[in-house]
Amino acid sequence: MKPYRRQLLSAIILIIVFALALSLRLYGLNWDQNSHLHPDERFLTMVSSDISLPKSISQYFDTHHSPLNPANHQYGFFVYGTFPIFITKLIAVLFNFDGYEKIYLVGRVLSAIFDTASIVALYFISKKIFDKKSKLLFLPSFLYAFSVLPIQLSHFYAVDTFLSLFMLLCFTFLCYRKYWLSSICFGLALTCKISAIYLLPIIGLFLLFELINHRKIGQLILVTIASGVTSLVIFRVFQPYAFDGLLRINPLFIENIKTLQSYSDPDSWFPPAIQWLSKTPLIFSLQNIAYWGVGLPIFISLVVALILFITQAKFTLKSITNPKSQIIISVFVWIIMLYLYQGSQFAHTMRYFIPIYPFIFLAFSYLVDKLSINRHLLSIILILHLIWGLAFFSIYSRPYSRIQASEWIYDHLPAGSNLTNEHWDDALPITLSPDRYLQLYPLTTLNLYDFDTIEKWDIINEQLKTVDYIVMSSNRLWASIPLVPSKYPITTRFYQDLFDEKLGFRKIAQFQSYPGFSLPFLHSCYYFGPTNYPYLVNQNRWFSVDNHCQYPGIYIRDDIAEEAFSVYDHPQILIYQRSE
Repeated sequence: MKPYRRQLLSAIILIIVFALALSLRLYGLNWDQNSHLHPDERFLTMVSSDISLPKSISQYFDTHHSPLNPANHQYGFFVYGTFPIFITKLIAVLFNFDGYEKIYLVGRVLSAIFDTASIVALYFISKKIFDKKSKLLFLPSFLYAFSVLPIQLSHFYAVDTFLSLFMLLCFTFLCYRKYWLSSICFGLALTCKISAIYLLPIIGLFLLFELINHRKIGQLILVTIASGVTSLVIFRVFQPYAFDGLLRINPLFIENIKTLQSYSDPDSWFPPAIQWLSKTPLIFSLQNIAYWGVGLPIFISLVVALILFITQAKFTLKSITNPKSQIIISVFVWIIMLYLYQGSQFAHTMRYFIPIYPFIFLAFSYLVDKLSINRHLLSIILILHLIWGLAFFSIYSRPYSRIQASEWIYDHLPAGSNLTNEHWDDALPITLSPDRYLQLYPLTTLNLYDFDTIEKWDIINEQLKTVDYIVMSSNRLWASIPLVPSKYPITTRFYQDLFDEKLGFRKIAQFQSYPGFSLPFLHSCYYFGPTNYPYLVNQNRWFSVDNHCQYPGIYIRDDIAEEAFSVYDHPQILIYQRSE
């Protein structure tokens, strides 16, 4: 095939993969129907709607008076990068989508676009690894397009997809030895989230390869200094309020970082961190990556391929001087380094690992190439990966479980009924219309995250005497607290007795939206996968059947996934009624 035809075909394929990926990320964009039920996104939405564009460059850089600075709008604790909220605000103003009720949609669209752009970067990295005629050039991009975690994070207005793209672009330009462009992307990554600094060892590794290849120490020093200055300038421009003066670090910026770090202390009391008390570092992270991140088909194939590769590969010092080998070495080093670091932290949430997901697919594609995996076997793996990704994607094709629960409450519970909500979780029902609003029901807040004391339970026991229905709007509390009975012995017993209907309340409704496929020709829901909640499903650990579900089909239980994977866009809701 002539070069220009090959380039045209490559462009067409890349556009098709890009379009598929973007459609998966934009579909069901308003999945919570303007309910703002992702807490991090809700905070960013509040900040983005309250800040305003400056009238001049000097005002933009004025930390203490800029209308774009969150701290000047009573958001003194702001630990995210400012680039994502700046670009979101600018586009929202330009297209008349500003304000709390609209701007988050702009953020979600940008999140989806930025994540999809990773597909293009992966293609250009692949061109450095594989032969120009190789059919594997598009494999990493295709795998990333249908991977679960990137699809989910693209539906949220948060900084993770922005961060991941700029880190990937930084790596891409390093592969092409475009250090100036790489330093710009690194600076932009830092303005999305300061954790981008973890990429510094990889940048250093590429500079070391440059020294090995060309042995020009003086030139390398100049490149390093110029790159560092460029990244600093970019950070100074797009994260201006991290500074107080030209280059003096803002004390508030340092204080916020220290406060954030304190939340990861096992001895501190921070409700979202309770789930980590029952988790084993490294192991739990690997489990989340395998099941819910890249998906079991690719993960299992990757492990097998890696074992085969290690047993067959012949390593030589000459490979270090090969540009392709240097890229592959950097890919594996980055995966291992970030996994070991983040996975060993007390709080090792799934989204912290998103920067290595593109690299996992690069590594898998490289192993496929080196092991010359049979095309039929590869096709089976790809089909299974596709099914796995679409199974998760399906949650955006069904009504949001909290919306379903709210509609049921309005239809079945009399107005004026006293409902409970758990502290640190969103209350139900959600306001759906002028005549269906939360204030129709008196709410009693149960502070179940508080330390187990006699005083806590004296208060809760008195509260329970007055409520008509116990409503748990997600699995945030009841899926984490009972797993640490040593810290919460009484609260654990409370949940167990409630589920066993020993407290004078009986379960009358349950809503869930597991990943899977609705199949109208079935008459029941079949759930597969491990669970930590046998007292809820009343079945064995790996399989259960629901003969009264709303959407019959086959579903994958993700009960053992990290809390944030389910409680935002497909939580489980339980409703108990006081029995006669």
